[in-house]
Amino acid sequence: MLRPCYRGHSRRTVNAAQRDKNLDQPPINETDYDQLKREETPTVTRRGFNIWFGVAGVMALAGALAAYWQKHKPGYPVKVIAQAGEIPIGGSKIFTYPADDRPCFLLRPAAEIYLAFSRLCTHHTCPVFYRPEENIFACPCHGGIYSATTGAVLDGPPPKPLPQVTLERRGNDIVATGFVAS
Repeated sequence: MLRPCYRGHSRRTVNAAQRDKNLDQPPINETDYDQLKREETPTVTRRGFNIWFGVAGVMALAGALAAYWQKHKPGYPVKVIAQAGEIPIGGSKIFTYPADDRPCFLLRPAAEIYLAFSRLCTHHTCPVFYRPEENIFACPCHGGIYSATTGAVLDGPPPKPLPQVTLERRGNDIVATGFVAS
């Protein structure tokens, strides 16, 4: 015996109506996203807009600060490495720059010309040695040879020239201020 259901319909007639409604449409597949989409796009609330605007503002501020810090970050230190006339013409001196674990060569090829290069080979950071009679830097580890006037690779496996230190003369002081961009 069937008992009356909502508005006088029996359960059997309600289930039949739902079944007939569901038979008109194919079953929704969980991977068929087109049928699962909403008919209308949700409107942006005032609170949602303010949150989005606040997040965008914070991100813009962070980007501006990062750009400012990148532009104004400290460069290489300024360091007095020798006095004018301390090195004889054709002579050399070893100094450290920019830190104490980075040895460099200071050369004086002519009366008013000073050149400085890193002493670490660009192949495997072995120390290079200056040969004034040949005007070269030689690396004993793998046979790399560099020009003592430009730091360019003349022979061997080094992939890059020796980094050249930027020098300035301030009165009687010879000052290292950075490296030449390569």
